[in-house]
Amino acid sequence: MKRTRLILAAVLISAAGLAIAATINRSMRIPDVKDSTGAVTLPNGWRISPAGKHVPLPGDLPMKMAATGDGARILVLTAGYHDHSLNVIDPRTQELVSTLNVVKSWDGMAFDAATGMVYLSGGGHAKRGFAEVLARMSMSPVMKESVEKPILRARYSGGKLTPEAPISINGLDEKDRFISGLALGPGGALYALNIQTDTLYRLSGADFAEQTSVKTGYRPYGVVFSPDGNTLAVSNWGDRSVSLLDARSLRETARVAVGSHPNEMVWAKDGRLFVTDSGSNDVSIIRNGAVVETVRTSLTPNALVGSTPDALALSPDGRRLYVANADNNNVAVIDVSGKESRVLGFVPTGWYPTTIAVSNDGKQLYVGTGKGMGFRNNYPGSLTAKQQAPNPKTPYDYIAGVLSGHLSIVDVPDARQLAEYTRRASSNVPAPAEYVDSAWAGKIQRDVFPKIKHVLYIIRENRTYDQVFGDLGVGNGDPSLTLFGQQVTPNAHAYAKRWVTLDNLYCDGEVSEDGHQWSNAAYATDFNQKSWTNSYSQRAEPEADERLESSPAGYLWDACARKGLSFRTYGEMASFKSTPESEPEVKAVGSLAGHVSTEWLKVKAKGGRDTDKAAVFIKELQQAEQSGDWPNFMVMSLGEDHTQGLRPGTYTPVAAVASNDQALGQIVQAVSHSRFWKETAIFVIEDDAQNGPDHVDAHRTVGLVVSPWIKRGIVDSSMYTTSSFVRTMELILGLNPMTQFDAAATPMFASFSNEPSFDAVDLVPAQTDLMARNPATGPGARASLKLDFSDYDRADPDELNEILWSALKPGKPMPAPVRSARVR
Repeated sequence: MKRTRLILAAVLISAAGLAIAATINRSMRIPDVKDSTGAVTLPNGWRISPAGKHVPLPGDLPMKMAATGDGARILVLTAGYHDHSLNVIDPRTQELVSTLNVVKSWDGMAFDAATGMVYLSGGGHAKRGFAEVLARMSMSPVMKESVEKPILRARYSGGKLTPEAPISINGLDEKDRFISGLALGPGGALYALNIQTDTLYRLSGADFAEQTSVKTGYRPYGVVFSPDGNTLAVSNWGDRSVSLLDARSLRETARVAVGSHPNEMVWAKDGRLFVTDSGSNDVSIIRNGAVVETVRTSLTPNALVGSTPDALALSPDGRRLYVANADNNNVAVIDVSGKESRVLGFVPTGWYPTTIAVSNDGKQLYVGTGKGMGFRNNYPGSLTAKQQAPNPKTPYDYIAGVLSGHLSIVDVPDARQLAEYTRRASSNVPAPAEYVDSAWAGKIQRDVFPKIKHVLYIIRENRTYDQVFGDLGVGNGDPSLTLFGQQVTPNAHAYAKRWVTLDNLYCDGEVSEDGHQWSNAAYATDFNQKSWTNSYSQRAEPEADERLESSPAGYLWDACARKGLSFRTYGEMASFKSTPESEPEVKAVGSLAGHVSTEWLKVKAKGGRDTDKAAVFIKELQQAEQSGDWPNFMVMSLGEDHTQGLRPGTYTPVAAVASNDQALGQIVQAVSHSRFWKETAIFVIEDDAQNGPDHVDAHRTVGLVVSPWIKRGIVDSSMYTTSSFVRTMELILGLNPMTQFDAAATPMFASFSNEPSFDAVDLVPAQTDLMARNPATGPGARASLKLDFSDYDRADPDELNEILWSALKPGKPMPAPVRSARVR
């Protein structure tokens, strides 16, 4: 087997990146700022500079695309947070010709050019709250019937779309259904994948009444037919494999091992099958049941995980393969005409490209952009369903609703244009060395980091900078937006003032589902990105385990295990289950098994508060002082600041956040009075900032670094991200970066000092009642009872923020959060 790692010269890429990066004004590096070339800076330091013309789509996250028989129109399916729609685009005029709101779909689309029939996957069984979403929609009777059906249908004719009756699958329990890939086979049979039960269905006969099924690998994603119609390929998304099946018998003839998270596929006329391995930066090329070549699609051959190739298309002559790198925001152009494939260059795209097609004449490239051409302020609201509460006079848009989809139309470049595009694409990658003082960084790495032997990483929940630190008095804060200020979080305020105020720090994750992945792995898989928008819009998401959810590059604790460092988790990425009928069970992700504080999990399972959990940590710390053995790396979930809104009988939002602050203070006090203080650094961040108000950007968040080795009394306005926290901890522990994102993040050298202060830190007592509980009645109580607080982020974050604001700022309208461009 040949493994091709061919790409443009790394020297060209690096030189181009440094040349353009050198023009950036370091002191003004903030989100949503265009430079002189028109590129937009994103909150993680990456940029976008999309080529071509861009047609806005009614929905975000385009999942599939197909050209009509004559090639005059492009059909595009969107299936993200807001409108799930089937759209007709005229590439000549760059206009949206027709659109059909299909209400709820997902990844699959099959188009019969002869009849004009379009088949769409119906996704899964919607959540309870989706009924309220439907009530706000106007739809035809056919679409109402289609909402809870496995396969939707629409007819394309004369540039228009008409809904058709949906298709049912016999014996399929709606709760076990989540339809993914679709394909039309010989004789008009329809093939559908149910990702929830790892099943392939063949539907044939009159109105597809003849139905049969077979099992696939774990969580099948895509299904495509070979050119001769004899072989069916199924990509097993969570199984690192592709199943090849005989089209007649549906017997699996081969299961081919490929890279991580295989999703989209395309057959060449010569019998080769191209597969995007989104977790491996690769395209696997299969011939005769075996991988014969692997092509790396990242900008450089040695790039870490993070390009996320998730879509591909062949030119009509079969000589060029185009691959969308979702997380690099580009399309790789690959010559596949010879014995060895060659990466020719890259075309820059908008934010998170998710589907791709080529015109029938091969002259144009069509790219579906998943998250937009950047971001925008969400006030004044421009979406149909605006957020009216708490002030109808200032309606605004919820953050996920601001995500936008586009179809980019790009003329296929010649060699000279492709070289220019490649320079642009490479310049969009951050160059962290450009944003640090190299002499100071060298001194900190040489003289300080080796003296820190213990890192404690505390991850909290869902607060923006202004919600907590707006009243700090230093840094870029807006006190009018503060909900949990000095009186509620006295310890956090004391630490920010004593050490470093980080007022230009942004979360890489949008919500908790991807936020905890970013916090621990500096990456979120394409499964996370394609699932959370459906889940948070009440459309549900497919069930999966760590084979799909976990980063293929692993987590910080996995890196510690490889390095031989000791580590322990206090609630993060671990769970505890105990019933009278079974033995207690502890589940942990990756290498965490055997490194879990079960006492911490037991406290959480019993509904204990953050102060109760802190007591467990402190007890273990005291035991470690006796033995002298304390882990090198500890990660902790400390999430009571999420609150339970005004749910009757639970602790008030102020009491919950204040309890979280007291727990933080107790932990810092205990560590600073311990024998380990001189060798410790404590990092504190929110997993995401959700939809709280912040006058800079709603992704700006609360972060702290506590250590004898941190500068005192300064504001560090360097632009940092979640990945900056991860990278800094890696440098302290001597760990290599895991992904392209921590590798490219700006380390926090500017916050560290080479002149330590070993003074202990005492707890600042609570300034508010920690035991205050919500009343049993009232508008907030009624609203909170409708929310799901069984775990973080199950409650609608927008509704929760409105409840919190109304309770803590009675009579004052809640300001609209500010948004800026984001990669995630």
